[in-house]
Amino acid sequence: MHILLIHQIFVTPNEGGGTRHYELARYLVQKGHRVSVIASSIDYLTGMKKDKKRETREGVEIVYASAYQSLHKSFFHRAFSFISFALSSFLEAFRIKNVDVVWGTSPPLFQSLTTLLIAQLKRRPFVFEVRDLWVDFARELGVVNNGFLVQCMKVMEKLLYRFSRKIIVNSPGFIPFIERYVQREKIFLVPNAVITNDFAVKETLQGNFRNQHNLNGKFIAMYLGNIGVANDIEVIISAAVHLRKYIDIIFILMGGGIKKYTFSDFIHNNNIKNILLLDSQPKSEVPKILADADVCIATLKDIPLFRTTYPNKVFDYMAAGKPTILAIDGVIRDVIEKSSGGICVKPGNSHEIAQAILAYYQDTTLRKKHGENARTYVKAHFEREKVAEELETLFKGLR
Repeated sequence: MHILLIHQIFVTPNEGGGTRHYELARYLVQKGHRVSVIASSIDYLTGMKKDKKRETREGVEIVYASAYQSLHKSFFHRAFSFISFALSSFLEAFRIKNVDVVWGTSPPLFQSLTTLLIAQLKRRPFVFEVRDLWVDFARELGVVNNGFLVQCMKVMEKLLYRFSRKIIVNSPGFIPFIERYVQREKIFLVPNAVITNDFAVKETLQGNFRNQHNLNGKFIAMYLGNIGVANDIEVIISAAVHLRKYIDIIFILMGGGIKKYTFSDFIHNNNIKNILLLDSQPKSEVPKILADADVCIATLKDIPLFRTTYPNKVFDYMAAGKPTILAIDGVIRDVIEKSSGGICVKPGNSHEIAQAILAYYQDTTLRKKHGENARTYVKAHFEREKVAEELETLFKGLR
């Protein structure tokens, strides 16, 4: 069958960010299906324009539609980028022939309206994927305060729920919220997952990241991912300040996002020397980078809705065999606790994060045990191939 995916933030292994959709598409191609992707010509994390119009990578056909480039200047700049992609991706998608299933994903929400319209015009099933409860998240974070605008977006969201043949969620925490609008039978869980073998880094490649950044002999506490409004990077910076006197503990913040330069200025102006803020790296480099970390950190702002999420980075940490210091409550906390693969602390509590780092710093055995537990658990329960099989079953059932 021929599957069309419209996804502005589609990431290939040579780019920074989550490669969930690339890995799922590659699996579907390996199973004999055709997958066409309409992606943005602008890299979401860096805001840089890509130097290609289309490519075929491991059988996945990718078309790059134009979008407004100033992605991270403000909410309105981002919204304009999302809308511009929704328009240009419609034109590109309309040209693609002989499609069997049209797959939309949110956020951003606007591209899913484009996907729905394409599905209606081509008279093909529309599958709507919910990767976070974006409208509600934006409202709780104060990113969108205009009541009329929120209501408009909620109408869009309900429209997508109503006209989709199936709704995919990447976290079980989203299901109770979406059940308010549709029957449970319409919702299909395809959780975030990971290819654990990708994180089995050869010994000859270990240490390269440390050498590159002059970190030999340092204890590395790493955050890897988006540096935005929701991610509570402030609490990690505060934890680093608590641990200033431990000169061999270094915090790595690696990623891109709307708040990156704000935090960079803050770290510089306050002379916080135990934090290294680095640019995002291609996903293909992530296993080698994580191999040199001692512990990894995952944080989100302490709002109730974030208890519903399955952050991609946590599964990467676990596959790399690293213990996670988790400052997020809810369904992802269940994963860490069931796996005995890390230490869970109260969201927003920098002192508890600092104490968890010290626990691993002072106890090598605990660090190794929790890392091994994490890798074993994620391989058993969140292997990408198993998840992709479930997605293929969903698509086949739409015929």
